[in-house]
Amino acid sequence: MATAHANIQALTAARFEMPAKFTQFCENGGQPLGGYIGGQSVPGSMNATFETVDPGSLDVLARVCEMGEAEVDRAVTAAQAAFAGNGVNGWRDFPVDERCELVMKLVELADRDRDVLLACEIHDGGKVSELAEGDVDQIRACAEYFCDVARRIPLGDGPSMDVADGVRGFTYREPWGVVAGIIPWNYPIVLTSWFMFPALLAGNCIIIKPAEDTPLSALYLAKLAEEAGFPPGVINVLPGRGELTGQAIAEHPGIRYISFTGSPGVGQHILRTCDRHGTRMKREMGGNGAAIVLDDADPEVVARMIGRHANQHFGQTCCTIHRVFVDQKIADDFIDAERHFFENLKIGYQAEEGTQLGAVINPTQMSRVLKAQSETVARGGQPVVAGGPAEVPGRKGFYVKPALYRTQPGVQCNPQEVFHTFATICPVSSAEQALELANSTPYGLGASVWTKDVDRGIALAKQLRDGTCQVNCHNSIAYGLPYGGQGISGGPGAGVNCEDTFRDYTQVKAVYVSEYPEA
Repeated sequence: MATAHANIQALTAARFEMPAKFTQFCENGGQPLGGYIGGQSVPGSMNATFETVDPGSLDVLARVCEMGEAEVDRAVTAAQAAFAGNGVNGWRDFPVDERCELVMKLVELADRDRDVLLACEIHDGGKVSELAEGDVDQIRACAEYFCDVARRIPLGDGPSMDVADGVRGFTYREPWGVVAGIIPWNYPIVLTSWFMFPALLAGNCIIIKPAEDTPLSALYLAKLAEEAGFPPGVINVLPGRGELTGQAIAEHPGIRYISFTGSPGVGQHILRTCDRHGTRMKREMGGNGAAIVLDDADPEVVARMIGRHANQHFGQTCCTIHRVFVDQKIADDFIDAERHFFENLKIGYQAEEGTQLGAVINPTQMSRVLKAQSETVARGGQPVVAGGPAEVPGRKGFYVKPALYRTQPGVQCNPQEVFHTFATICPVSSAEQALELANSTPYGLGASVWTKDVDRGIALAKQLRDGTCQVNCHNSIAYGLPYGGQGISGGPGAGVNCEDTFRDYTQVKAVYVSEYPEA
């Protein structure tokens, strides 16, 4: 194998030692970590706790109080009070520069405690350090971008226009008030940042509902927000299960807007619940990402690139490549190179040097992955790398081997998102056939085309039915460009990371004004 090819590696762990400050935070003086409501730690009225564990070792990291309906109501009340203030100095009335100043103070504190946030991602989230480092970087990148956007997009009165004799009209843009972010377990710091900064900078007060598997980073950010000086009630964090805490959030009429990331079934259920009382909602609901490899591509180079993206966070990334359509002229060489990449991934504990494929997040996810592997074979997929449970000496985590299958057109053996290092490869006779197969899915989050002919790649990418279409790259994110889905992968709203994201956290009304009629 050429050296240049070998340099294309999977994201890899450096050795990471758990910092004492993280341990102290988790231990919390022997008490379970409470939710954060109105500037205070709250134990919750249900007297219920859950454990959050390291998925690669099954070590208990912390006990966390579960928030219920009463705490949701309390958080909404606190947020409403913080939003309105006393009529002159609520969060909605803060000048944008003051909001930005507080946000950037939070960012400085996050930089100071970077090792604690890395521990949240590595130990609570199960990530390798190379990925976790990039995730923590998003705190500053996201905050700086949306501070700039908030300064450029004015709220309040829009331009006035004459609409009839003696009548003028204008728009008035304002924050929603209380908005909630329901955050998944796979990218807790990234997706919390993508929600909280545009929502806060638009003038909203927020409720963060972290996933029960990964609550620590959101709770730590709340601690830093208090230190930064955010007014009580502006930022609230409610840990708990989706079916309890998340459901109570969806049912509360005082929450005006919800940003949700998760599975299509849960997202559709929450949307129906919100619709009962008019709460607006935006959704990102996973994908079944496709890659099209044209006949001019170097099969070994592109196989390694696709393998790297298919293994990002062990495939637990919403736009991960799970379906590959490769020209039959290079299919055998491509499949052989991909097999070599998958078979040589180093399976191990995520905090140990050299690990490339760690444990999945929980036993439910492990069962789902193993079931998907067996069902793929039952549907006609031919195993290239067989998958199955994996063992890591000295560890008791949720480890699964990577899986790779060869298939053919007409054999739909991979119809749903599989959150693991899992892919099917289908040889095709033409780019047109590849495009048709790539688009034959209800999902539509991210897809890519791989070719030396960039213009041809762009032409094909424009025909993909996905929110993010890429040429010779994948899992691409940039501030200023929207990241969202089509089909069942997305929902109303502008996705994340662009100016329209900021506008999503505002509402616009029309105001008409006429002179008072003469008697």
